[in-house]
Amino acid sequence: MGHMRAILRGYLMDSIPIAGSRRRKRRDELRLHTAQAHAAVSVAQLAAAIAGVVSACELRSSSGGAGADRKLSTVLASAAALVATVCAESAESAGADRSRVTSAVKAGLDSRSPAELLTLTATAATCLRGAAVLKLRADVSRGISSSTSNSMMMMSTNTASIQKGTILRVCLPCGRLRLRTVAVFPECGTVALRLGKKRLHGAFTTYQHYEVLAVSGGGEAVVDCRKFFPVALSTAAGTVQLLLDNQMHCKVWKASIESMLSGRKLKHTKC
Repeated sequence: MGHMRAILRGYLMDSIPIAGSRRRKRRDELRLHTAQAHAAVSVAQLAAAIAGVVSACELRSSSGGAGADRKLSTVLASAAALVATVCAESAESAGADRSRVTSAVKAGLDSRSPAELLTLTATAATCLRGAAVLKLRADVSRGISSSTSNSMMMMSTNTASIQKGTILRVCLPCGRLRLRTVAVFPECGTVALRLGKKRLHGAFTTYQHYEVLAVSGGGEAVVDCRKFFPVALSTAAGTVQLLLDNQMHCKVWKASIESMLSGRKLKHTKC
């Protein structure tokens, strides 16, 4: 009996982490699916708004004007209606409820003012960016990459390490290149960038703090005959560039910081 209890205890202890991992995976997949469906509905609403505006312009131009202008307006209205229809069908294919898609399309068709169109555009862009961040997280958690080495580097560079601190080459707002301990983390409703500088051969460290306003990445930079992949952080003091030595690291840093900024904006919106 003692031997059987030991076997069962070991089986249960081994199965609990697996079950937790499966639940976490299902939760992440559900979040990704929901975000993709929400993004598809937002794009469908924006496409419907554009179709409505183009159709209204076509009706006004049909009452007067040259024949070529009337023909062009008719073609544009047909093209915009087709795009809106395809976007609505794509939203349903992504898992959005038909009544939800219908309501979003109707609301989009009723939108006419530039402010409404600008709001719909910003909402669609934010939803698409959020879905892309969740997709990248899912790919990182599954270890999808072009090679095993890239996969290991992506898995090791996660949000926890970014918030804790990593030694990187940094281009400061003044234009100087320095080696700093870099950490990016949420703080009091903002996203903070902390740059640490070791003094007296590491006896103590001083820090500079910045509030991150926006993040961008892409392209390459050559420093001391080495190729780096920069991530640019916009702050009130100027732009701080983080120079990553791997493109996968660059993507993970950029996606993690974008996620922090999106979370900050979402909190402000709820407030």
